[in-house]
Amino acid sequence: MRRSSGVRGVWLLPTGLVVAALASGILAVVGPPPNGPFGVPLIVPVLLAAAFAARVLPGRIGAGIGLLAVVIAVAAAIRFLGADLVGDRSVVEVAVGLVQFAGLGAAAYAAVRQLIARRSDAEGRSHDASRPAQIIGLLGMCAIGAELLAAYDDSTGDPGAVAFALIFFGALYGAPALLARDLVRRCGWGWPSLLLLFAALGTAQACLIDQSMFSVDYQGYEGWQETRQATLIPALGIGATNAYNFIVGHVIYSFAAPVALAEAWVPRRARQPWLGPIGTVVAVLAYGGAAALILSDPESRSGTPPQLAVSAGMVAAFIAAAALIGRRRASGSHRTTEFAGRLPVGPVFAIALLAAVIPALSSEGWGGVLVSLAVTGGFGIAILVTARTRGWSLRHSAVVAFAFLLVRGLLAFTYFPLIGDVAPVPKYAHNTILILVVVATGWLAVRRGAGDGRKEAAHGS
Repeated sequence: MRRSSGVRGVWLLPTGLVVAALASGILAVVGPPPNGPFGVPLIVPVLLAAAFAARVLPGRIGAGIGLLAVVIAVAAAIRFLGADLVGDRSVVEVAVGLVQFAGLGAAAYAAVRQLIARRSDAEGRSHDASRPAQIIGLLGMCAIGAELLAAYDDSTGDPGAVAFALIFFGALYGAPALLARDLVRRCGWGWPSLLLLFAALGTAQACLIDQSMFSVDYQGYEGWQETRQATLIPALGIGATNAYNFIVGHVIYSFAAPVALAEAWVPRRARQPWLGPIGTVVAVLAYGGAAALILSDPESRSGTPPQLAVSAGMVAAFIAAAALIGRRRASGSHRTTEFAGRLPVGPVFAIALLAAVIPALSSEGWGGVLVSLAVTGGFGIAILVTARTRGWSLRHSAVVAFAFLLVRGLLAFTYFPLIGDVAPVPKYAHNTILILVVVATGWLAVRRGAGDGRKEAAHGS
């Protein structure tokens, strides 16, 4: 009985993906043409490729690819079905759309089951009351780091808009950060793999979801056209400054820094997954729903089909690299170096401040892009080498995250929002409150991360 159940479980993920792909293809034939370059037809090859990967690749890797395909498909399917329910569409189209959702739901369930397989509750996660608080805290910090801390739009200083942004951007950035982190922790991978997954998420956000990378004048933000034009690469239709700011910015501020702080809040859970099956499905749906709302905005349809195809290839390449490096680490083939002493935290914090300030103050021309790439890349390599040769810990990761978020928040005092008319009092109140949040969460992470033990040096590499 158990064997037949296992066989059904193995086939459920690819079967659900294939059913969803077929339904998507039918919708492309019987339904109206998609609005914009990102539409239902693009889902078909994505789902079929994911179904093939889920069948031939080892359990958690195939499941992770399948779950990512579900997220992409849900983002487009919600938008399409939403139009059906309010528009003048046939019953057949709506019925096929529901079949598509059923296939995606079955695939998501099967993927989550495979991701958590062979993990006991005692080994996988803690059930004390602090775990939900830790998850909620991470969701909030992702929203703050990604959007609110920079205080660049007209929601600055508006309590209602900020409250909505915490929820919405918590779903858009916090949910995928949780999913990527849990995948890495369940598979026994390390931070290099996690950063590559964050690069995939950042690329997906800037190039496939809001498509701001390709926009000539996104949402009417002041200075957008000038910044893009200063380092425009005509063959790609993007500005190099925007590419750095969007992708690297998302990796650091939207994902990595909040995760580093959140893990240090409760060191004993730093190497454990935090989500169960229900939490994982909720996170997938939250991310897909938030992404679908972004995609429904006409401003988020600026990419051409070749640009979107190349971007999807980059996302796939980042994920493949994360899996390859992670599998090598999990197999024990990477080398670690014994160390005699613990690296002082003070110098790490000071260097991280410089690594955050220099790119932020660099010019928006080619010189600034090259300086920013050199500083960020050099600092990342230095951390990787140091983590393998010295006593790197959760506390060190936390002080680096704290330094970057602190610089982002302090620099927000130096300018007014790039869109809208925000008065000085609510603007500076907004800046002050969020800096206090960063200081409080950073202090908690650094203080509690001090007791994580030297073994985290090997874990974090």
